[in-house]
Amino acid sequence: IILPGMLFLMWAGLSLFWSPYKSASSQWFLSLLSYAILLLLAVKYTQTQRHKRGIVALLLGMGVMEGVLGIVQYVWLGETRAKGTFFNPNFFAAYEGSIVVLSLGLAVCLPRHEKPPYLPILLWMSVTLAGAAFVLAQSRGALAALVVVLCILGVLRFGKMAVAVLLTCVVFGAIVPNPLRERISEASSQDPYAYTRLDIWKNSLERFAEHPLGIGLGMYKYGSFQDRFPTGDHIVRYKKRAESAHNEYLQMGVELGVVGLVIFFAGVGIWLREAWLTWQIRRESSEEGLIIGLIGVVLMLLVHAGGDSVFHEPALLVVLVVAAAILHNMYGEIRPTLLQWKQVPIAYNQARVGLVLAGGLALTVLCVQPAAAWYVHELGKHEAGQGRIEKALERYIQAAAIDPGTTGYHDSVSRTAVQLFERSNDPKWLMMASEEESLARDLNRLDGRFPYRLGTIYSLMAKQPEFGKQRAELLNNASMAYAEAIQADPYTPFSYYELAKLLLIQGQRDKALALLRTAMDYEPNYLPARALLAETSLNAGLPGDYEQELAVIKTISSQYRYQVRDDIERQFVDVDLYPLGHAIAMESRK
Repeated sequence: IILPGMLFLMWAGLSLFWSPYKSASSQWFLSLLSYAILLLLAVKYTQTQRHKRGIVALLLGMGVMEGVLGIVQYVWLGETRAKGTFFNPNFFAAYEGSIVVLSLGLAVCLPRHEKPPYLPILLWMSVTLAGAAFVLAQSRGALAALVVVLCILGVLRFGKMAVAVLLTCVVFGAIVPNPLRERISEASSQDPYAYTRLDIWKNSLERFAEHPLGIGLGMYKYGSFQDRFPTGDHIVRYKKRAESAHNEYLQMGVELGVVGLVIFFAGVGIWLREAWLTWQIRRESSEEGLIIGLIGVVLMLLVHAGGDSVFHEPALLVVLVVAAAILHNMYGEIRPTLLQWKQVPIAYNQARVGLVLAGGLALTVLCVQPAAAWYVHELGKHEAGQGRIEKALERYIQAAAIDPGTTGYHDSVSRTAVQLFERSNDPKWLMMASEEESLARDLNRLDGRFPYRLGTIYSLMAKQPEFGKQRAELLNNASMAYAEAIQADPYTPFSYYELAKLLLIQGQRDKALALLRTAMDYEPNYLPARALLAETSLNAGLPGDYEQELAVIKTISSQYRYQVRDDIERQFVDVDLYPLGHAIAMESRK
C-alpha cells in the first residue's frame, strides 16, 4: 500500500498546476501529505505486539469515551442527535460504528487460554456503549455501511447463517421504536437533501466525464456554483449548492480525475488482497479477532465513504490509516520480505540532517502561515463587530499580506474599503476596493461572488464625479465583470439584474429583457428583477397584464416579507414598486 499511496500523493501534487484556486488546493495537499507521513510512521512503528495492542486499546478507549459523551448529549443535554466531539453526527456515527466492529471482532474471537477474566466484560461493554451511541447518532448512511460490513464479517467468521441472524436484528430494529428508526421514517421532512442525493451523484458523474483529469484537488465546492439544486418552495430556490458530492469516490473523480481514482482503488485492492491472505493464513491464530476487527474498521469507513464525506473528517482518516497500517504489518509477518525496508536503520549524516531540518522548516511555515493569517483575520472581524472599521481594515490587510493566496482576505479588505467610502465619500477607498476585489477574482475564477462585487464597485465608481473621464470605461468594466459572474454562477439573479440595468442605460433593451427573463426562470421570487422586467416590457409596448403582475409582486412581497432569515432573502423581497406603478398609471391615461 505504500507505493499506491506515494503515487496518489504525487498525482494530487501535479493537480496543483491546473487547479483554478491554488491556495485551497495547496492546503488540501498538505493534509494529504500529513496522512502519508502518518501512514509511513504507523507502518514502521506498529510491528510489535505491544504497539499493536496499545493502539487498539487507545482506539477502544477513545471510542467508549466518545460514545458516553454522545449518550449524555442525547439523554441529558437535549441534543436531537448524538455527535460527541464531532461537528457532524454522521461522522460520529462512522467513528462509533468502527469501534463497534473492532470491539465485536475482538470479543467473538477471544482465545480462551489467553483472555483475562475482565477482558470479555470490557469488550462487550465497548460494543454496548458504542452501539448505543451509534443508534443515537441516527445516521442512515452509517447504518447501511454497518449492516454491509457486519454481513461480510459474519460470513467470514460464522458462515452464511450470520446473515440470517443479522437480518433478524435489522427487522427487530425496524419494529422496535428507537431514534434511528424515527429519523429514517421522517427523512423527507427533516432533510432537504434526502431525495436529491441521487441528483448530486448524477451531476458529479457528469462533471467527472467533462474533466477526465480532474478540476484540481479540493475544487469540488468551488465548481458547484454552476450546479445548484432547487430546494422546494422557498424564497430563494437556488440558494443551496452541494459543496461535496456526498460520495468520496465521485468527489475524488471530479477533483483528481480517472488517474487519481484508479490509483486509489488500486491501493484499496492491494490492501484488501493483503487482508484476505492474512485472514486465510492466520484465522486460527491468537490474533484472529484483531484481524477481523481491523478489516471491519477499514471496510466500515470505506463503505460509508460511498454515501458521505467521511474522508473530510481527520479523526476518521486517522483511524482508517492506523487500522490499515497495522493489518499491513500483520501481512508482512507472513511475507517477511515486505518488512526488510522497515528494519533498515536510518543513518543521519550532516547533509541528511540539513535536508530534514529544511524540509521540516518549510512544512512548518506552510502550516503556520494560513493559521496565522486566519487568526489575524478573526481579529479584524472582532474589530468590525465593535464598529472600529479602520482597525478592522488594518487587520484584514495584515492577513492578506501573511497569506496573499487566499481570496477571502482580499475580499474582506475590499468590502471594508467600500464601507469607509460610504462613510467618507473619499474615492481612494473605491480604488483600493477595486484592486483587492480584482486580486480575489484572479485567484479563483470559479467563484462568481468576486466578479459580481467587482462589477458593483465599478458601477459605484462610474457614479462619482472624480471618475467622470473614465465613466465609459468603468461601465464597460462593470458589464464585463457581471457577465463573468453570470458565467461562473448562472443561477444567481443579482448579476443578471445589474447587467440588465447597465444595458438599459446603453440603450440595449432587447438584451436587457433577455437577461431579466433568464433571471426570472431561475428565481421568480427575485422581485426587483421581476418589477424591472414588467416596467421595461410595458415601456417597450409589449403585450401583458401588468396590473395583474404588479398585484402578484405585492402578494409575494407580503407573503415572504416576515420569513426572511438573512440579507440574501431580504434583497429578494425588498423592491421599489413606484416606477412600475407610475408606468402603469401613465399607460392607462393614454
